[in-house]
Amino acid sequence: MKLCRTVLRLTLSWTLCSFFGLAVPIKSHSQDIIDGAKKEGKFLLYTSLTLQEIDEVAGPFTKKYPFLKVESFRGNALQLLQKITTEARAGRPQADVAQFNSFEAWQLQKLGLLQSYKSPEAKKFPDNFKDPDGYWTTLYMNYLVLGYNPTIVSAADVPRTWDDLLHPRWKGDKFALDRDNAVWYGGLALYWGKEKAAKFMKALASQQPTMRKGHTLIANLMSSGEFPLGLVYAHRVEEMKSKGMNTVEWVALEPIVATPIVIGIAKNAPSPNAAKLFVDFFLSKEGQVISQKQQFRVPANPDMPPVSAKLDAKNLKISLINRQLADSYQEYDKEYQALFK
Repeated sequence: MKLCRTVLRLTLSWTLCSFFGLAVPIKSHSQDIIDGAKKEGKFLLYTSLTLQEIDEVAGPFTKKYPFLKVESFRGNALQLLQKITTEARAGRPQADVAQFNSFEAWQLQKLGLLQSYKSPEAKKFPDNFKDPDGYWTTLYMNYLVLGYNPTIVSAADVPRTWDDLLHPRWKGDKFALDRDNAVWYGGLALYWGKEKAAKFMKALASQQPTMRKGHTLIANLMSSGEFPLGLVYAHRVEEMKSKGMNTVEWVALEPIVATPIVIGIAKNAPSPNAAKLFVDFFLSKEGQVISQKQQFRVPANPDMPPVSAKLDAKNLKISLINRQLADSYQEYDKEYQALFK
């Protein structure tokens, strides 16, 4: 009798929902995903996070899911894009989760190398921070800003516009750029227009900036006094300042190029269930708090403002990288590499 009543209740519920046009309850796949992840036992994360940041996320995740092991391969976004595409062409996909700059992630989507997964944790996120078909979701924003060493650069000499970098005092290894900064070029073009951005880049190249690999490296070298200025991530400077460093600061020039850092699941991922659990965790409040409070980033979750008020988007002039700009990535990268050899 009990079974009959249960069946009747479910049938009635389904009928009423269908009759009144309401959504029919769908059984959660959570247990199926967990069971699948247990069988997989591990997953491989391709990421641009530092080793310390990987540990900050992996630790709480594996505590929650002790049956899973997090393996990682880290590099800058361009390196990760090249590795994933090379492995796909060879028919040997290895990545389960891809987490890095949206510019390169959109290239993966364009190449058909991401799979759709609409995480329930992303429901609150603004529409422009997630793909409508679930191929990626923004975790947080990285702000590319002008950093400087205040023990070397006086308050009066701190540039107030990007054009101030063209002053003779900053010529010859006084300003550091990352070797792979086509995203910054594209963001300026989006805000200023291509002609003005191209003219600025050409003039900046004539200043003979020092070229380095990695914005974190640039921030560290700038702090140590190797050069006075550098293009850095604002959150990295805020993190350094929180540790008592007084040799590094940043200034909000107009515009700040903001790059969404996104997460997605690779097509043909060897461990798709473990990948879904990790994506859900990183997008959850628990995961976003790690980005917010431990890494000083700007979370995509609208309910979680940045720790530093200086990073509040309401007070900044921002050029947000978009999908259309990503389609012109090769063009910007070719021009940037030609200028800054």
